[in-house]
Amino acid sequence: MRWYFLFVCVFTLKIQAVEYDTYFHVFSKSNPDKPVTIHWGDAKKWEQHKAFRTCPIKLIAHGYAERWNMDWRWDWVKDMKDEMLSNKTQENLCVVAIDWEKGAREANFITAVGNADVAGRHLAEFIQDNHIEPKRLHCIGFSLGAHLCAFASSQYFRLTNKTTKFARITGLDPSGPLLRKASVDKRLSRDDADFVDSIHTSTTFGLQEKSGHMDFFPDGGKSSAKGCEKLIEIKDEEEEGEVVAASEKHHRVKRLFFNKNKTKNSTNDDDDDVPKKNFVEKLRDRIGRVRPLKKVFLNIHAYIGCNHLRSPHYYISSINHCQFRAQSCLSWSDYSAKKCVDSIDNNSTYPRMGFYAEKSDATYRRGNGSFYLKTTSQKPYCSPTTTSSLVKKQTSKLKKKLMKLLPQRVG
Repeated sequence: MRWYFLFVCVFTLKIQAVEYDTYFHVFSKSNPDKPVTIHWGDAKKWEQHKAFRTCPIKLIAHGYAERWNMDWRWDWVKDMKDEMLSNKTQENLCVVAIDWEKGAREANFITAVGNADVAGRHLAEFIQDNHIEPKRLHCIGFSLGAHLCAFASSQYFRLTNKTTKFARITGLDPSGPLLRKASVDKRLSRDDADFVDSIHTSTTFGLQEKSGHMDFFPDGGKSSAKGCEKLIEIKDEEEEGEVVAASEKHHRVKRLFFNKNKTKNSTNDDDDDVPKKNFVEKLRDRIGRVRPLKKVFLNIHAYIGCNHLRSPHYYISSINHCQFRAQSCLSWSDYSAKKCVDSIDNNSTYPRMGFYAEKSDATYRRGNGSFYLKTTSQKPYCSPTTTSSLVKKQTSKLKKKLMKLLPQRVG
């Protein structure tokens, strides 16, 4: 009871936030690897790139204590961006990595929540100032980033005199600490966009309260995903199957502290738009690129936050590899006992978890339902039959395209 009183007091007070800058790193199929970096206050640079003017926009918001291009652990933002911009996706998408690193790395989580609100306001003003049509926007946020998407859409709604919200928000295990039991205006809810879908995977770090039109609970959503019971082995792909010479290790350490060359991630068109970093931040970045250290942190984080991180894993797999077919049900126990009854569910209208959730039947997308499904313990976390069926479907589409392009036989 005392804890709940303290919680109420925290949310009745104005959350203090520091005015950090927010940056947007924009990728498209014409620049899949080298982003165009734009400061949130810049109202000109977006329009200078023709490829950005009409593309459907996928905004990706990282979470608490994260960065948009992570060295210390799995770079899920990059993997998600790469899947979206691969040749398998037919849409000519623009993918925007929201960079609110300075605000997200606040030691005080309460302050970080306020900073997420600030970054959300920056995003809303950037969209308005650059005349970006909100119906093109799909904001995908992990953990505290999910609430950032909600703050941005709500702020844009206010800026436009309560006329327009984002088209879609996807919450990847929306952050739970301090936000459980909070009113819907202080966290992600289905009121924040035309369509809101959420994937719940952790009781420790995530929000179990429903927060969308469609709430998905893979494996019950209660930190019970298979494969999260023990430390996993992180393999270094570059070193797998080969022995690294001692001299090479020596040069790595030397480069870590003395090399002043630009890193791969700092190749932008305009260096003035790249966030400036202090000595400690630069040192941390360099340490993060030491592979043995990185593997240690990957291992620890993969174990402690394994269930929490499953949400971006599932989402990434859903783009090109898995059809996560879910089922509308009252509870996980009913789903496990096969007591779910759904007259709408069929092979074309079924509830889809992940990237293609908006292709679910309109009844689901306008509702407030809970959806359950089982996953597998290893990537891509869906059964081989599901994976192969998606591959076959993509292959058949490619064949049809080729048949139209190839000359027809005569006689």
